[in-house]
Amino acid sequence: MKKILIMIIIGIFIFSTFGSVVNSIRIKSQVNDSYIVCLNNEDNKAYKSYNKDIVERNEFNYLNLPSDQLMQTYDYVIITDDDLIDSITASGFIDWKESIGFNVKIVSITDSEITSQSGIDIAEQIRNFLRQYYAEWGINYVLIVGNYEKIPMRYCYPDPNNHRFDIFDYTAGEVPTDYYYADLSNADFVSWDSDGDGYYGEFGQDAPDFVPEVAVGRIPTNNAARITYTLDKTIAFEQDTSDWKTNALNAGAFFYFTNQNNNGRPSMDGAVLSYYIEEDLMDGWTVSHYSEQEGLETSVYDWPALNQNSFVSDWRNGQYSIVNWQGHGWTDRVAHCMWSSDDGDDIPEDSEISWPNFITKNSDLDDDYPSIVTAVSCYVGCPEIYSGSNLGIDLLTNPSLGAAVGVVASARSPYGSTQWSPSNPGGSDSIIYEFNKNMIVNQQRVGDALYNSKYYCTSNFGWNEFYEYIDLYTFNLYGDPSLVLQGIDAEGTPEKPTITGKIGGKINQEYTYYAMTTDPNNDDIYYYFDWDDGTNSGWLGTYESGEECSTTHSWNRQGDYEVKVRAKDVNGVISAWSDPLVVSMPKNKVMKRTLRIYNLIESFPIFNKLFKESPINKLLMF
Repeated sequence: MKKILIMIIIGIFIFSTFGSVVNSIRIKSQVNDSYIVCLNNEDNKAYKSYNKDIVERNEFNYLNLPSDQLMQTYDYVIITDDDLIDSITASGFIDWKESIGFNVKIVSITDSEITSQSGIDIAEQIRNFLRQYYAEWGINYVLIVGNYEKIPMRYCYPDPNNHRFDIFDYTAGEVPTDYYYADLSNADFVSWDSDGDGYYGEFGQDAPDFVPEVAVGRIPTNNAARITYTLDKTIAFEQDTSDWKTNALNAGAFFYFTNQNNNGRPSMDGAVLSYYIEEDLMDGWTVSHYSEQEGLETSVYDWPALNQNSFVSDWRNGQYSIVNWQGHGWTDRVAHCMWSSDDGDDIPEDSEISWPNFITKNSDLDDDYPSIVTAVSCYVGCPEIYSGSNLGIDLLTNPSLGAAVGVVASARSPYGSTQWSPSNPGGSDSIIYEFNKNMIVNQQRVGDALYNSKYYCTSNFGWNEFYEYIDLYTFNLYGDPSLVLQGIDAEGTPEKPTITGKIGGKINQEYTYYAMTTDPNNDDIYYYFDWDDGTNSGWLGTYESGEECSTTHSWNRQGDYEVKVRAKDVNGVISAWSDPLVVSMPKNKVMKRTLRIYNLIESFPIFNKLFKESPINKLLMF
């Protein structure tokens, strides 16, 4: 009796469903025990791997697949913890980024995308998450929100002979870095810790390739109010395209004097870097600058004297989009270097040198015109807090100081060359020079500018010793990695588009949809359709202002979908979303027929009992 019932049920199922099942699956290839299945007839890239048994049993056709198994892209990912999410959404940051073309996703370290990853610690799990998703989602920018304890940096040991960990001893071996999250080429065991000793990023023993698959920035605080403040300040900076965006403030102090302590070496004047940035990269800019003009040895650059009063007052009262400085630093201050006296031997000695501050964490600054700051100074970018607060962190996140919208600074002690110039490159000066070049001349976003400069330097004129790795690791970005120095003109926004097309139909059948809008400047326009099934059209175009755009789409699941569209002009200014067009797809015929079989079986108790004991039950379960 069981065999007869099974044959009857199989016959009913095959005749009622076989045609629909075969037509609704698009199989790209078979790999081992899995099929690569197309999820969306419109998008040939929307493939997923499904278990062989599921596909061959046809369960794929009526599984209620969650939308995150469909192709979706997020080119901007924010990584944070649950308790900081509200401070992010309290800002208009995500709305702003999406209005200029980004698709933003917040991922918490408690989300399964991260917790499901392998790794010896949360840092490796985060990196493995990025390795898995950066290509699939199209991630270009990663903003970490949280300090080094909540979302850890990776401590690297560039000197393989120095594994001593002592945060506030500059001779210790550790260097905290976010570069670990940018170079995603290979797994840890063949890159960042290829020798497997647990000490990451060792020169000559580990093998990071330093190719930045994504650009990483960080808001290094767990203070909710400061996070929201920093994000709001970022929006205001990027929306401003005024003339002050071509104003800069540069300051260079001596690091070492000529023959200091009778070492026979030439002087090392930080103003050299500022000079070449101005001369080579800031043509047409208005630049204010300061150098060491006090004491027994002065800078060859005859600029106003660098001191705290001159520098801080100028920064507070001026309007500067970029501030570059060079000088000896610590977590809470930066000093200029004066050869104050001489015992008669004409040799600058430590006892004769004074170190007056030219900026501290208590300096009288404000955030009216926040700057992108580079600091070639020890420990200014230190993520660990010393004596209550840190200068680099406070410049970005503390409203009472707040003079920076982005900070590129050293977490430990950078290394430079006593005779550096663009024609004699290498070390920290080259990284900062190329960073400015990428921002100003090449108009790259801040995160791209930093990571591209690092990779360019190590590829073209690295020192081939562990000092080079120190410089690559130690300069981190505090702030939004997608920030545009020049700003983005949000005026002239295209009008909200209209969308028309079929509002009902059958699954797996393509339908045409139309969008149209106008641009107040008559700029050409792109269109972007969101199909509400986890997929989108990408940017289509260009089209003339007022010209209609059309494209096709099909849905592979029953349900109601709110289709919407937005427009972007050729300058990157994006419109509001259209009003949604509700499109209804009826239930899959396979599902309906399967339900009829269940209803029939349920009507006959003896069939029901036999059916539940039979293997065919597993075939029809959903």
